[in-house]
Amino acid sequence: MSLENANKPRRLMHTRSVECDGFLRDDGLWEVEAWLRDTKPFTQRADRFREELKPGDPVHDIGLRLAIDEGMIIHEAETMMRATPYPTCIEVEPILQRLVGERIGPGWRETVRRKIGRLETCTHLMELLGPAVTTLYQTMSYGRKPEGRDTLENQQTSGERPFFIGGCHSWRTDGPVVAAMFPQFATKPAAKD
Repeated sequence: MSLENANKPRRLMHTRSVECDGFLRDDGLWEVEAWLRDTKPFTQRADRFREELKPGDPVHDIGLRLAIDEGMIIHEAETMMRATPYPTCIEVEPILQRLVGERIGPGWRETVRRKIGRLETCTHLMELLGPAVTTLYQTMSYGRKPEGRDTLENQQTSGERPFFIGGCHSWRTDGPVVAAMFPQFATKPAAKD
């Protein structure tokens, strides 16, 4: 992939891939599995902590899995570290267990910071929580029987203000999307000077 104006000569030095898959489990819980993988297109010399890495070998191959209920309460949390730069990295694998019983929602990031100290975890694992949680919201957006439904049908009929209103440019309360799709939560556009 290349952006349209990225036409200057350049050399690939690093690739980070993040992949998240959301599931509805047979036991009724919602689940996300997320992976972060870092690779380089050149050989990395061995050092006292790791073997030589060939081009494309992962520097990081880190995964997490969260299972939640309809109320966004975490029931299960798991970390998987298939490749790390240092053997001590895997010592943090149990850390996400501290989030079991917590609710994903307003104040989520602060909850994570309070439950998991910066030096107790892996920076990349914490980075992966963001897209994992976003994937859970996307996974749940069509409900349990998604076939033939509009993605917003659940939110439009619930009467409750959806969490995403007021969260970005398109979903601002004074914008045309909210006015058309959720008029009960729309505000008048601010006067322009």
